[in-house]
Amino acid sequence: MISLIRVIYLVARGTLKIFLQFAFAIFYVTLYHLWEHPRAKLGIGLRVHPGSPFGGGLWCVYAVRQTNQVSKNLVSCLICLRRAGYNTVLINNGRLCDKLVDAYLPYCHTVILKPCGGRDFGGYKWGTQFLASLGENTPIDQVIYCNDSIFIRPSAFEQLLNRIKQLDHDYIGITETFEIHHHVQSWFFAISARIYHSPFYKAFWNSYKSYSHREHCINNGEVKISKVLLGSGVLPHVLYTQSSILDLIFAGTLDDALSKVMMFFRPHEYARLMDTIRDIAFAGISDTQLVVNFLRRELLEKLAMANTMHNVNLLLLRFTGFPFLKKDLVHRAQYFVTQVDNSIADWSGVDAEELPEILAYYRYRDSLRWQHSFSAMLARLGVT
Repeated sequence: MISLIRVIYLVARGTLKIFLQFAFAIFYVTLYHLWEHPRAKLGIGLRVHPGSPFGGGLWCVYAVRQTNQVSKNLVSCLICLRRAGYNTVLINNGRLCDKLVDAYLPYCHTVILKPCGGRDFGGYKWGTQFLASLGENTPIDQVIYCNDSIFIRPSAFEQLLNRIKQLDHDYIGITETFEIHHHVQSWFFAISARIYHSPFYKAFWNSYKSYSHREHCINNGEVKISKVLLGSGVLPHVLYTQSSILDLIFAGTLDDALSKVMMFFRPHEYARLMDTIRDIAFAGISDTQLVVNFLRRELLEKLAMANTMHNVNLLLLRFTGFPFLKKDLVHRAQYFVTQVDNSIADWSGVDAEELPEILAYYRYRDSLRWQHSFSAMLARLGVT
């Protein structure tokens, strides 16, 4: 009886999700063609603020959605990009008060307030078109694309930038995921001048429609750009592969590996592993290679079947020089706030100055686990 009820629930939930996805897709397509696109074509709400450009071919297209409060962490990120030699084009999705423009402009080549709509990939498209408008004589060696769905650890981020600008790979990603479709996760990636000037890359952006639908941005933005590049023979150079993550987990004893999973894995995935971990931890099993291989195989499957950052963001942050912290870890991935607290408790110096904003953000936004509004239901279903 319980199994039957479970089946009925899953079927009903899946049917509801499909219906809502379709309904919202129609809504956002209509909104784009009747409101967002005409306003963008006419430049209604567009403001371009020239900042402080400097020579060199390193660029960053930074898509953000800021409102009325200066983000110290965003300022720190812009400072790091500036020090590393990147000209940052900051594209805000919508209007921005003068106080925020004044806070960000000193560290940017340009701050663009574009008409609202399109999410992060809409901002990426706008930034790409802006770079093209600068003319063929503008030097472009590398372009980073990133958005404000992340916090950064300044000391580690500066080291990452200095590393990335030395790489000669055409397509650099931080992490990749195999969930549904393989793709490089698009909250931070970099491309070379060769890719930027290629016909297939230009064709992608020329054909991309900046709908504000979340699923569209994922499937036709994040996933498709990876497919376009892979289909053109461009293999991404991923800095934190799933194999390297597994090596990190098992760099030590079996007890160390179990502790890392228990403390820093996503709660949802940890719950699925709990029986396996209990069996290993309390059955008096010796630290043999067979046991290690068994657990590694279990973790490999969990990583391959889910969002990489949602599973191991805190693990990477705690045990490597990983500089990123996803903002939706508590809200959407449903980590416990205490897990975040423990992962960044040892930050010191300039990094510690970021803690008040970061810790306050996670507590303010809270987890979907406890929210039961219509908007929370849509977010749990992945519609918004």
